[in-house]
Order: sequence, then structure tokens, then C-alpha cells
Amino acid sequence: MSYSVLVVDDEVKLCRNISLWLKSEGFIAHQAHTGQDAIDLLKREPIDVMILDYMLSDMTGQDVLKKVKEGSPNISVIMLTAYGNVESAVNSMKLGATDYLNKPVELAILKEIVAKICENKRVKQENQLLKYQARQNWSQEELIYENKKMKSIFYFLEKVVDTDASILLLGESGVGKTAMAKWIHKRGKRSEKPFVSINCAAIPENLLESELFGYQKGAFTGATETRVGKFESADKGTIFLDEIGEISLAMQAKLLHVIEEKSFMRLGSNTYRKVDVRIISATNKDIKQLVNEGKFRKDLYYRLNLVEVEIPPLRERKEDIPIIIKQSIETLNLKYTKDVSISEDMIQLLSSYEWTGNIREMLNVIERLHILKMNGKIEESDLNRELFYFSENLDQKDDPLFSLSEVNLKKALENVEEQLIKKALEATKGNRSKAADMLGIARHTLVYKIKKIQMGTEK
Repeated sequence: MSYSVLVVDDEVKLCRNISLWLKSEGFIAHQAHTGQDAIDLLKREPIDVMILDYMLSDMTGQDVLKKVKEGSPNISVIMLTAYGNVESAVNSMKLGATDYLNKPVELAILKEIVAKICENKRVKQENQLLKYQARQNWSQEELIYENKKMKSIFYFLEKVVDTDASILLLGESGVGKTAMAKWIHKRGKRSEKPFVSINCAAIPENLLESELFGYQKGAFTGATETRVGKFESADKGTIFLDEIGEISLAMQAKLLHVIEEKSFMRLGSNTYRKVDVRIISATNKDIKQLVNEGKFRKDLYYRLNLVEVEIPPLRERKEDIPIIIKQSIETLNLKYTKDVSISEDMIQLLSSYEWTGNIREMLNVIERLHILKMNGKIEESDLNRELFYFSENLDQKDDPLFSLSEVNLKKALENVEEQLIKKALEATKGNRSKAADMLGIARHTLVYKIKKIQMGTEK
């Protein structure tokens, strides 16, 4: 791993020499000749170590040190000075300097200090990676809550997790149905057995049967080998059928047979195979309405919803937003081996938004902000400058985030969302399925957002 070192000194020749030497030793080296240049560079580049002169042309090294530690406390700072005294050394160390050296500094000593700092960072980053990998297996990662309704849901689920009761999870896209399904599996008696998930809406109807039940070699053109289906893979464990409301009536009949008879037949086979699975299903549709309209079998509905849970949207549990944001930042720091934080003002700003895409949408926004933030604390200005950086075609004068102080977050994000939807529809010549793929959202979510935009235009 290459580490990045910033040399800050108004002696241009010395700054350049140290930088060239650092590069020859395998470090990524940056230079700055004023305190402000150094502070500005930190916003653009990830820096691990700073070698900082005590006296600069525009401010003192201690002034720079204070600002660095306020925004990026994990950057290690080595102070250099030609005016060394005990008092300045003590003050620098109190402000967070890692070391303090007098000029002229011996490069061998500087190398030893920088190398030791980077080695400590390497060990810390490896530990962070191990923690992140361990956390990836924790299914309750997104299920953080203070909301009373969420507490009552989990209190209820604790009573049924250790049974084989089929569970139907209801709620809007992005509320955490998959995470809850994993949580139920991990807490139940089948936790040591497989958890197999399938999104029924993501697989074409003609392929769904083979995905669920598998197929025999030669069952159809291209079936060059026998393949095990999702139900067979989940034997003795749990199968999670996401977007269950999307499957056809014909497939519903086959699914009902599996539930009632606890057996299935691979495509191309004449033999039934026994299977023992717990079924957790989920949908963001009004499934009772589908039943009333004859689009979903009533008998299958009753089989799937022995236990029914409706997860509230994020806008109805706003007290959960701050803790979800902080947990997400912590996880992203482990994932990207960074030390980024988020201001309370920014948390309040994000908490005021409606988040129609719920937790999934919010986590996506937070990760984008985190990726684009090199060091320090995510502030409101980062939302203005970076959140929609990916949409370079937006005209800045029409960008509602260009002056965030003059608008509220909800209106700003809605306006940007509307512009992106229009551009996606233009690019796909009105094809909503392709536009949804381009935007990274479900088609029904796009349709909902288009209707919302149209209603707003009519007003």
C-alpha cells in the first residue's frame, strides 16, 4: 500500500527536495508552500502524513495544525522548525502533532519516523478491514432503530423467529425487508443452515421456474448439465422470496404445491424431491388488493402470511435516521479505511428529507458523500459541491443545490431528481424500464416518481 505524504514549507527548494526523496522511497508526495494551500489540498487528496513547517508566509504551522486536527484528526503531523524551543514543541504536541523536529532535519531520521507512522497505519487499516468483513456477516447491520413501532415489531418477531412459521414482510422499496429476513433467519433455529434469497421481479417469467426448482440436463436447449434450484439449495434452511407479488398465477400454483406438499420437481424431471425450508416472502405491493383483483391466489396468500409484518417507511421513523447515518459512516470508514465523520447540522439536514427510496436511498447518498470526501467532516457544503457530482450535465445556474442556503434539502433533492429522471427518459426515448435501470431504481418506483412530478406540474 502506498501512503500519501504532504510536505508544507515556504522554502520551495527544501520542500521539493523532501518530496523527491519521499517519492524515491515509494511514497506519494504532495507539496504546499502556504498554510492555506495545504488546507485546500486536504479537501482534494487523501493524506496520511503531513510534514509541516512551523513558520509559513501566511500563518503559523500551529494554526495549520489546529485546522487539520479539527477536520482530519487521524492525519499524522510532523512539525519542523528552525526556531525550536521546548514551549513550542509542547504546544504542538498538545495540539495533536505526532512528532517535532528541528531544522535542518536529517532525511534518514525523517524517513524512520514517516515509515513508523505508516506501518502503524497499515496495521490499523488491516484491523479495520477485518472488522468490516466481520460486520458484513451481521444481518442486523441496517436494522438500527429507536422508533416505537419498530421496537414493537421486533418484540413480536422474537416470539416467532424460532418457529417454522412462514412470514410475509410488507413495506415500500428500501425499508429493509431483506435485512429483516436475514435477521429472522439468524435468530432462528435454522441459523446454521443456508439462507437463500431470490428477487422474483428480477428474473424473467420463463426463467423463474428453473431458478426456483432447478433443471435436469437436456431439459431444454442449452441445459448442458443438471442444475440445483434455489429451493434445493435452501434445504433445511430459509428461502427468501422477494417481490413475491410479481410472480404469475401459473407460478403461484407451483409455489403453493411446494408449500403444501414440501416437494418439487426439477424442470425436465418426473421425480418429486422432498425439501424442508422456511419461507419468508416480501412485497412492496398492496397484496390484499392483488388478491381482491384476482392477481394473487388467496390460498397462497394465506399460506405465506401465517405471520405478517409491515415495516414502516423511513419518513415515519425519523428518529432512526441519525443513528443509521452514524452507523453507516462507521461501516464505510472500515470499508474504505478512512476517517470521515459527519456534522450534526448535516445529520439534521438529511433527517429533514422524506427519502422516498427509504434506507436504501439514504445509504446510497451517504456512501456517495463518503467516497467523494477525502478527509475530515461531511458538511452541508459537501452536499452542495459533491452529492450530485455524477450529473455533470446539470447546468450549474439551474442546479438547485448551487446555493444550498437559499433552499431546503427536500426541494433541492426533488428538483435534482426530476432533472435526472427527465434526462434518463430522454436518453432511453421514453422507455421506462431502461430509464429505471439507468437510474438504479425499480421500474415501479420510477413510475411513482413520474406521476408525482406530473401532479406537481399540474398544480
